[in-house]
Amino acid sequence: MKNVTKYLMLLVAGVAMTACVNDLNTKPLDTKSATSFNQGAVFTKCYQTLALTGQQGPAGDGDIDDLDEGTSAFYRLMWELNEFPTDEGWWIWNDVGLADIRVMNWNGENDLVKGLYYRFNIDVKLCNHFLKWADDNLPETAAQKAEVRFIRALNYYYLLDLFYVAPFSIEESSEYPTFYTRPQLYSWLVGELEDLITLLPDNRLSLYRVDKTAAYLLLSRLYLNAEVYTTSADGNTKGEAQWSKALDAANSALASSYDLLQVSDTVYRKDAEGAVIDTVIYTAYQKLFMADNNLNGAENESPLLIYQDGNYCQSYGVVQFVIAATRDAGMVPWGVSTQWKCFRTSPEFVAKFVALNKAAEIRADEYEMPKILGDDRAILCSGTDTSESKWKLNGGMSADFYDSWACPKFSAVYSTATHPKLSVGSNSEWADTDVPLFRIAEAYMTKAEVLFRQGKNQEAADMINYLRRRANAAEVQVSDITEDFIIDEWSREFWGEGRRRSDLIRFNRFAGPQADVAKYQWEGRAGAGTYKSNDNKWNWYPVPSADKLANPNFKDVQSVTGMDGGDGYGYGSAK
Repeated sequence: MKNVTKYLMLLVAGVAMTACVNDLNTKPLDTKSATSFNQGAVFTKCYQTLALTGQQGPAGDGDIDDLDEGTSAFYRLMWELNEFPTDEGWWIWNDVGLADIRVMNWNGENDLVKGLYYRFNIDVKLCNHFLKWADDNLPETAAQKAEVRFIRALNYYYLLDLFYVAPFSIEESSEYPTFYTRPQLYSWLVGELEDLITLLPDNRLSLYRVDKTAAYLLLSRLYLNAEVYTTSADGNTKGEAQWSKALDAANSALASSYDLLQVSDTVYRKDAEGAVIDTVIYTAYQKLFMADNNLNGAENESPLLIYQDGNYCQSYGVVQFVIAATRDAGMVPWGVSTQWKCFRTSPEFVAKFVALNKAAEIRADEYEMPKILGDDRAILCSGTDTSESKWKLNGGMSADFYDSWACPKFSAVYSTATHPKLSVGSNSEWADTDVPLFRIAEAYMTKAEVLFRQGKNQEAADMINYLRRRANAAEVQVSDITEDFIIDEWSREFWGEGRRRSDLIRFNRFAGPQADVAKYQWEGRAGAGTYKSNDNKWNWYPVPSADKLANPNFKDVQSVTGMDGGDGYGYGSAK
């Protein structure tokens, strides 16, 4: 891998991100020299790491060597490793490294694990570089530093959530970093975010920058998972839950100007004389994931959007891959031409919206399905009512795209278009759809879960019903509020947004001695003969073997954890 074994300084280029922060047109930067430091360009690059994979888009000069550049992206790798081992769907291609992720049999040589680990660490180094060289005499520096610290904290959060130990450094240095265990990194992140809340602005300075609401949401997520993050690797020392603190942070986020998008749009297709031929309704929930979600009102629900533009910000590693992966020719047009047909739902996920015996008789596309199932969040496709469906509900470890329903939640169609079949974005091949990495809906679900855990089921139901009313779903009663219902409601609201694994772990439904093995029959994963559900280590990914061997500080974390490999994984093997 490039610049990772010894964490050498990066060579980065400030690629123009026209609508992200400023209109910048910068030259390549040698970040090893203070005289070549371009503050505006490096600041922009810190945000770009959420969207782009290298020095030119969509490919050709990647940040990480020896890895397909399209699979080296912050969002794509985070999304894949949080979605692929879960019940939400099945990636049918046998890309390098993916087969072991699907059946939970990875090790420190897995290409996706290595790519994810190095992506986060490269991004942290870039943030540290900015924080060292930014000119404190400039009026914009204080705000920029706070935002870059947040981006660094975001990368450290994902290292915390996806790994048990992580290299830690908040200064630019050519020295080997120390390693923090989860409890150590959790403690640092809490303090960092609490400090950032006092430094970030109340309202973002421009659409693609962050404010303190994003920090409150990330802090609430930390506190919600506090018990997971502070439990020892062997599981013998239980961490302490922080439900009240999670509730306080969620309430602070809800006190902001962000709230759920509530307005649906009805658009009309007309003939040459102006007579209406037909109509299509874009629901408020659907608009969150459409190509104009930066200006159709969805932006007011999302404190952190990852910028995408079909002309100026092309990447195989953000929304483009999600849209392409969930489409095949013959489906309702989705705004761009790319079609990979390689990711579909699982029958277990479909059952969260409708009983499978009833689902087998339903034929509907993603515009009709929400009305049929009575939930706008069910943006699923089982065919159309005018043709025999190719989609089945067989599931299984199958390479057939049609072995369960399609999941076209993200779209490159504009909600302001006259009709979906006529909708075209700025580029016929590349999507304009931004990724709402944080949505204020998370604060409502966090609050609902905490209230449930505190025995306040009526108040929990009130929070959930606020979300369900927006989705035109039937309201629930107090008697409906159970642990099973809460974890399923997390999935119904946030499916396909890269958080399912983390939620399952919090509910003891992923791996470890508390897990019920029956929960892991998703797509036949447990039948592969490789899944070890009673071992805690499957709740995180291993530090790449090369990094364990190269960094002399790794022995320190081994002595702290008392585990082979420091994280329970051997060097290059899945013991």
